[in-house]
Amino acid sequence: MKFYDRQNELKALDIACSQKGAEMIVVSGRRRIGKSRLINEFLKDREAVKILIVPKEEKQVAGDFAVALAEGYTPSFGNIEEALEYYFNNSKKQILYIDEFPNLIEVNSSIPYVFQRIWEKYKENSSRKLIFSGSCVSMMNKIFTRQKAPLFNRASYQLLLQPLTLEVVWEIQEYLCMDASEKIRNYCILGGVPFYYELLEKRGIANPVNDLFFDVAAPLKEEGQNVLRQEFGVSYKKYFSIIEAIGAGVVTGSEIANRLGVSQTTLSKYIISLQQDFQLVERNVPFGQNIRRSKKGLYSIKDNTIAFWFAHVYGKPEQPNEEMINEFVSKRFEVFCKDFFAAYLKGKGEKVIRTGRWWGQVEVTPNRSEEKEIDFITETETYMYFAECKWTNKKISLTDLNNLEESTKAIKTKKTIKKVLFSKSGFDLNEANDILLFNPEKIESEIQKLKRAKN
Repeated sequence: MKFYDRQNELKALDIACSQKGAEMIVVSGRRRIGKSRLINEFLKDREAVKILIVPKEEKQVAGDFAVALAEGYTPSFGNIEEALEYYFNNSKKQILYIDEFPNLIEVNSSIPYVFQRIWEKYKENSSRKLIFSGSCVSMMNKIFTRQKAPLFNRASYQLLLQPLTLEVVWEIQEYLCMDASEKIRNYCILGGVPFYYELLEKRGIANPVNDLFFDVAAPLKEEGQNVLRQEFGVSYKKYFSIIEAIGAGVVTGSEIANRLGVSQTTLSKYIISLQQDFQLVERNVPFGQNIRRSKKGLYSIKDNTIAFWFAHVYGKPEQPNEEMINEFVSKRFEVFCKDFFAAYLKGKGEKVIRTGRWWGQVEVTPNRSEEKEIDFITETETYMYFAECKWTNKKISLTDLNNLEESTKAIKTKKTIKKVLFSKSGFDLNEANDILLFNPEKIESEIQKLKRAKN
């Protein structure tokens, strides 16, 4: 698959490597997100030493450094420190790229301190550039960003690689000849992880769920387990149990703690880490409430593929039927629409102040309240947009619009209210000044406009 986008990241790497002095650059992100592909794309026209770290004996890894540093002849090193000394003193290449840097901890736990010592020794009188990448975000943080970390404050540039944007995922899927609904469905299951679309492109998959997750040779059959095991290491079981619980629909802090048989105090440090360090879980509160003070917080799995794996792959003897898949997609469709609409408004020149779901009691008639939900509310400087998202085979009708209008009573605002309806199957009503309608084809058209505007 050809290389897509990442223009901002390529620019950041170019700026870092254009500096006169020595620079340390860190690129991290979840497994499969495209770290190595990004850096290799950046380095393709540059002279650099590249090495992929595989956990083995230190002398063997030092031998890998020797092969990578060979220029006319192959040097010999007894350890990694000797290899680094050689690089700073003898190599003609200005850039050293070490892929899967956290694996060096398995080789020798003191190696980050070796890098610290060598860096302090040579950085003032050197123009060398060290690029480190790694999939274990927590380990990269432990090495580079925590205050007592061995390489804390040494890296001048740190990139946390995020999933691809909607516009880029759409561009990739153009080559798969899918209609707009199929593209949305794929995104709701695979998110913005480029490797998964590379699999689609290579295999020419007609049934992505079966061929990617359930076939005898399915490449993503163990994907959730592999991602989490790599990320969490020795703490794997505790984090896995939390995400498994959330994937099963246990979404409040107290419910998760009860399911795991731990106190909420014990649970909180793991939950915070899942949110901040790993960015695999997010906590939502009703729109307008303070996220720190609200007692209505609900947890969800942020990553589409991890969410799908826990919901329909892990422990399941056979693939989900179409109804089950559509039920999953309908939940992720709400998030998809929220993100799309924020990008849509930005393209229209509207600044989004805040956006999120809402749920709670609404007084529908005097002295009678009902529990209601609003799929998302987006506030801009001028408007309050209230959205309903439906991934069903039934068109959205006037009844659905009336229900949404009834729910808007829950939010007090002086701003102009607009209703936004998203439907897989279209509408039995028309747009108006205060009503916006989006079916898959219109969503696709607007995403393509956003892409053209960026270009």
